[in-house]
Amino acid sequence: MKIQKIQPKIKFNSNSDKNKPQKKEFIDYVVGAVTNPRDANDCVAVPRSIFKAYLLIMAGSGTLAISSLLPQKYVKTKRGLNIAGWILNTLSAWFFAKPFAIKGLSPTVRPEDYNK
Repeated sequence: MKIQKIQPKIKFNSNSDKNKPQKKEFIDYVVGAVTNPRDANDCVAVPRSIFKAYLLIMAGSGTLAISSLLPQKYVKTKRGLNIAGWILNTLSAWFFAKPFAIKGLSPTVRPEDYNK
C-alpha cells in the first residue's frame, strides 16, 4: 500500500498540466482521417430562423417517433405527443418560410462583417 504525504497547498496555476500532452478524443481521430480539413472546420452563416426551424423539426420528429413507440394502452399520452409533434413541425415550417414570406427582415449576418 502506497501512502502519500498530505500537501496543504494546492497549486492551481501550475505549469505541470500544460506540459502534459492532451489525450486524443474520438473527434480528433475523425478530424485527422478527413481528407479535406475544410469539411471538419468550415463554418456557414445560417439565419437564426432557419436554425430554429431545424431544431423544431428535429424535436417534432423525435416527439412523433416517441409517440409511435408507445403501446396502445397509453392513448392519452400518445395523442398528446402526436399533437405536440405536429405543433412543433408546423412551427418549423413557419420558421423556414418566414424569411422568404416576409420581406424586409434584417439579415443575421451582414456581408461587410463576414468579409472582415
